[in-house]
Amino acid sequence: MNAILSTKLYSLILALLLLIPSSVVCVTFAIEMDVKCTVYKHSDDVNGDNVDVRIFVMGLKPSSDYTAKVVPDHDPPVTITSKTDYEGIFWTVGKVPNGEKSLLFKVNVYEGNGTGGKLVAAGDDDAPCDGIAPSNS
Repeated sequence: MNAILSTKLYSLILALLLLIPSSVVCVTFAIEMDVKCTVYKHSDDVNGDNVDVRIFVMGLKPSSDYTAKVVPDHDPPVTITSKTDYEGIFWTVGKVPNGEKSLLFKVNVYEGNGTGGKLVAAGDDDAPCDGIAPSNS
């Protein structure tokens, strides 16, 4: 009888030990990033139209420096350093001269001033660049 009770008790303790780690709540923070580009039509008729690459990242450290490196597929890279706001939002625009030659703009965001810091977010534009024609006013 004692052997049966000790086996049941052992099984109950083992079952509880297996349940405890699975009931622990894990909190994780996700970094959200959005990249969009816009071609400014006829902004440079000799060399090609200029492109703005808008970078929006949420979930970073508040009031901290971050550097975005925009890597177009057919133009030289552009680096922009800016500070996040008090909520940890990084919002900046990379200006790519004559960027109309490029179809894809990859963006890496690094912690600190320069690209030597920790890589915290990476992404690219997920659609063709919007075109904006100049106004005649």
